[in-house]
Amino acid sequence: MPSTRRSFLASVSAATLAACAPALRLGRASRRILIRNGTVIDGTGAPRVAADVLLDGDVVRDVGPSLTATGADVIDASGKIVAPGFVDIHSHGDGSLFADPMAESVVRQGVTTIVVGQDGSSNGPREQGDPGARFTSIGEYLATLERDVRPAVNVATMVGLGTVRGAVVGQENRVATAEEMARMVALVEQALGDGACGASTGLEYAPGAFASTDELIALCRPLARRRLPYATHMRNEDDTLVEAVDEAIAIARGAQCPLQISHLKTSGVRNFGKIGPVLARIDGAKAAGLDVAFDRYPYVAYSTGLSNMFPVWALDGGSTKFVARLEARDTAARVRAESEAKAATVGGWHNVVVAGVSNEPDRAAEGQRIDDLARAAGVAPYDYAAGLLKRNGADVGTVVFAMSEENLARFLSHPLGMVCSDGGA
Repeated sequence: MPSTRRSFLASVSAATLAACAPALRLGRASRRILIRNGTVIDGTGAPRVAADVLLDGDVVRDVGPSLTATGADVIDASGKIVAPGFVDIHSHGDGSLFADPMAESVVRQGVTTIVVGQDGSSNGPREQGDPGARFTSIGEYLATLERDVRPAVNVATMVGLGTVRGAVVGQENRVATAEEMARMVALVEQALGDGACGASTGLEYAPGAFASTDELIALCRPLARRRLPYATHMRNEDDTLVEAVDEAIAIARGAQCPLQISHLKTSGVRNFGKIGPVLARIDGAKAAGLDVAFDRYPYVAYSTGLSNMFPVWALDGGSTKFVARLEARDTAARVRAESEAKAATVGGWHNVVVAGVSNEPDRAAEGQRIDDLARAAGVAPYDYAAGLLKRNGADVGTVVFAMSEENLARFLSHPLGMVCSDGGA
């Protein structure tokens, strides 16, 4: 039976794509293509099979042995796998598509759909007049992609609940008022109506980190009737990882929506052994009826801001206040102690590599480890890190090496796990 490429693609992960179908699909193919002699893996879990595949424009016309097609372009796939396009379920291609709409780093890996709006941050909703807002709504973002960018990949976006909180409550660490809660719920409803395929959080990042469990349950309730997922960069991925998984499950159960745990990891050597309890909790929630899954990238380092090595309470009020707290008499010692403790969870400052800075004189630090930079500067690693943040307005990117190859293999081979990039396009 003929099927569109979209429906063929959906077979890669029926449960995930049912909840997170591409919100944008651009262009239509017009050629007839016959792919011969390949091994077809269709993504449904069915055994691989030797077969030909006939594409007719954007329709998969037939799959079977020894197909013929007059006038079709023929591709010999001998010795190769033929599969639907892959879905990058956790992508940060939100902004990079505007600079590189061809997204060759994605397409050449066989990825045909990316899901953006991750870790609590999305291109809308924002308040009208917000000087930092490129788009005020998810609808405006998707319309701009379709009209002006026309990327080479399908794009679905979540609504970031950190973005929603920032638009209504701001960067303050406080409980939202009843009026603010109503406004945030309305913004989530609007985003879902505009085509958002779920909601995401980044609970290690301000301002999303300031949201309580109850707030998140309320903001996720609009997902339930649409069967759309809540995707979470959890509140912790190291020492209190197990508790963070419990919270994620509680939020999904409270909101009665599906759950996607983002880039699941056990960060820091002392936490590698927590993989058993973590997977047991996820498996148990699945067995009890929760629609739950997780994703994980295929490497043992993660990318984040250097400010993530510092306590989240210090980010209350935004970057300017954070930088001030690094040296204020009443906060500096506490910030230092908690930051040093955080660095210890990942094996020390040696495992923190500077990936990007905004201050031109600091460019030479890119690609180097914090402890090496500190040694060359004749200061303690913490002091170098704090100084780097001050000079760059807290805008410093890092790569942190803190994970286990053995655990990586266990996550990627788990039946509820899905590979992702956690990168741009």
